[in-house]
Amino acid sequence: MTKRSQSLRIGFLTSTDPLNRRSWSGVHYSIFRAAERVLGSVEALGPVPMVWPLRIGDNLNRRLIKPLTGKRYHYSWSVVLAKLYARTFKRKLANKAFDLLLAPASFTEIAYLDTTTPVVYIEDSTLNQLIDFYPGLMGLLDVSKKELNFIEKKALIKASLICYSSEWAAHSAVSDYGVDPNKVVVIPFGSNYPHPPTRAEAINHPTRSNGTCHLLFVGGEWGRKGGDIAYDTLVALTEMGVDARLTVVGCKPADAARYTHPGFRLLPFLNMSVPAEAAQLHQLFSEADFFLLPSRAECAAIAFADANSFGVPVITTDVGGISSFIKQGTNGVMLPLTSTGQDFANTIRHLFQHQETYTQMRWNARQQYETTLNWDEWAKQLRDVLVMRNIIPAL
Repeated sequence: MTKRSQSLRIGFLTSTDPLNRRSWSGVHYSIFRAAERVLGSVEALGPVPMVWPLRIGDNLNRRLIKPLTGKRYHYSWSVVLAKLYARTFKRKLANKAFDLLLAPASFTEIAYLDTTTPVVYIEDSTLNQLIDFYPGLMGLLDVSKKELNFIEKKALIKASLICYSSEWAAHSAVSDYGVDPNKVVVIPFGSNYPHPPTRAEAINHPTRSNGTCHLLFVGGEWGRKGGDIAYDTLVALTEMGVDARLTVVGCKPADAARYTHPGFRLLPFLNMSVPAEAAQLHQLFSEADFFLLPSRAECAAIAFADANSFGVPVITTDVGGISSFIKQGTNGVMLPLTSTGQDFANTIRHLFQHQETYTQMRWNARQQYETTLNWDEWAKQLRDVLVMRNIIPAL
């Protein structure tokens, strides 16, 4: 790190605590630490709890809006909250002298913010892409949908630079919100895995002397992540004569009892703060032949970067922002959204039975992690863009 980069003063603007590894699924923490390593000193401006406004909004939804309309109002992303955040953060910034503000997933927090400090807004999608598509943004009142898009557009105008994790998201910002393309940059997110293996450990995959194909599925939502298709893939592989195993971590189907294949294993939750459970997940990644995630909707599946850090190729769908993480035929394979478990099984069997192709893909996966899908590389690319666009001086 240069002497100049050490003197860069950065405010980390989120309503959550960025040093809590659960904040935005660990992305806040990873960006905070990478910015410290690459850009300079970083100060957290959050958490900013809004207990009473959120409690009032929840009560209104449960007792009035939902019973009367069958829909709900997204009170946690609202003009009222945005103005309260603006007032709070303005006070926090009053006696600070920052060179830059990083605002990951903080569109509500910056929409009305009065500041002359350059703001970098960081996201993996636009709301226009998620409303009526992602579970958490379905069943909303029309007025709430309009309000969400209104707030996001204000945030996009406020930002000096908008950093997306995928071309998919960036395209939406330009086409759906009219953002100047020169304000937008695409940098794929990195792996959140705390202790990835060394390159040698990742490349030197245990020999598959027993011929078993180990599939690993890690995700928090069975339906959105394509759990049924992953299970069908396991069944299809078995019917084709491949001895396969599928381990699911992080979620389970509502009717788990009907999934009776002997090679199917469910681990609904592994706590990474518990050493034994962290070691178990590490072992699962180390033994996996493929990371299987037939997602129905996806912004930035950071688990792909985690898998690649272990040299594990990803088998997934070409949906959302995935194509900015997976290079077709290089560190994984993307199938069309219409693909069935049989289609996934055919792809996996072909790769599994061609050792040279599979070995090259493992090497490529690790290479993709080292050169692109890690947070230090993300921060370095962001730094270069900020300098190139004269938002910060050369470091």
